[in-house]
Amino acid sequence: MTLDDFKQKYTFTMNKEKQNMIATIVKEKRNDLKFTQQELADISNISLRSIQRIEKGEVNPRMHTLKSLSKCLDFSLDFLDCNDKSDVEKNEKSLFREVTISIFMIIATLLISTAFIFQSNTFPETDFEFCLYYFVIVSILSFVLALLWKHNRITIITSSNFKNI
Repeated sequence: MTLDDFKQKYTFTMNKEKQNMIATIVKEKRNDLKFTQQELADISNISLRSIQRIEKGEVNPRMHTLKSLSKCLDFSLDFLDCNDKSDVEKNEKSLFREVTISIFMIIATLLISTAFIFQSNTFPETDFEFCLYYFVIVSILSFVLALLWKHNRITIITSSNFKNI
């Protein structure tokens, strides 16, 4: 998983959480004021279909749409900035943990494979065997790390081992 993939994955997650939060706020405020969706659409100059999609959490509304809704329904948009900062900090910590675990796995594997060579009197007999041995070790390690990053297994490892950090 590249850094761009990582950012895209967490941006999508943050957007979905934000969409659901906005949907809940808009729907609750509209119901508190006893507006129908059509009345809110007329007051805010936003289409009825857009109101429906926002309340279902299907879309991430544009800022001018949110401003219009917040003005009509009397709610603050401050919650948008606070969550972005905390989510970014969590994502940076998660990425740091994942990279740290990956580096630790690389170093541990190379040390163990080197220890195997030093304890053996007959292996490797040639420089070619030595290079081939490390090529196989690095290939297996790269494959395992690629699978872990691709299927987010490394996130499960880091979240279970570092909950108290």
